[in-house]
Amino acid sequence: MNSKPTRILGWNDAPPLVHLTLSSANIKIGPMPATTSGRSTCPDACPLKRSNGGGCYGESGPMVFHWNAVDRAERGTTFEGLCEAIAKLPQGQIWRHNQVGDLPGENNEINGALLGKLVSANRGRRGFTYTHKPALDEQDKHARKNREAIASANLGGFVVNLSANGLTHADKLAALGIGPVVTILPEGVEENTLTPEGRKVVVCPAQKREGITCLSCRLCSKGDRSCIVGFIPHGSSKRKVAKIASGS
Repeated sequence: MNSKPTRILGWNDAPPLVHLTLSSANIKIGPMPATTSGRSTCPDACPLKRSNGGGCYGESGPMVFHWNAVDRAERGTTFEGLCEAIAKLPQGQIWRHNQVGDLPGENNEINGALLGKLVSANRGRRGFTYTHKPALDEQDKHARKNREAIASANLGGFVVNLSANGLTHADKLAALGIGPVVTILPEGVEENTLTPEGRKVVVCPAQKREGITCLSCRLCSKGDRSCIVGFIPHGSSKRKVAKIASGS
């Protein structure tokens, strides 16, 4: 075990590294290309961020040691290097950006220029990701520009799922019409359901059936889907996460 303290490199030092694995060993994702971005990309708008009390699955198990190494710039590449690598993936290749971490940019702000480069590199491929960067004006001053960047990415074929903190929040994000929505589910909700405004929520198939991975499911990679994908809180922080979802 590496006991070296983690120093989170921020954008005031230099844009943090992004790590690309060409065939993920993450059993939940399946053997597809997957990336990890540094913690400085994680927004304060995310209630699961460790400085907000935690609950992020990336802060436990083997993932946390990998994430620490990326934060310390011990592994990974520049964002430009990532884009070059993505552009070399086979046509039609499905890949997941950020098993942990968020879209490029410090904290709550999306760096639209860098995201645009990734969208260009992804053309002909099937990249998808999730973001907790704020998209509602009530959340943050960067929300309008974030919405523009997310909408542009989705129109460009790079699927950015907006991550909601609960069913009410999911309704608000879905109403923006800029991209597909996913949400954490409150305690006790483990089957398909509806949001308060009547939108269909489908529980992540990988959580309901053995042997299903992101690679075999691909629901979250479909930018034109009509349903919201719901995630049942799990792991050591599941009660904390479920409580967050119950209040949103």
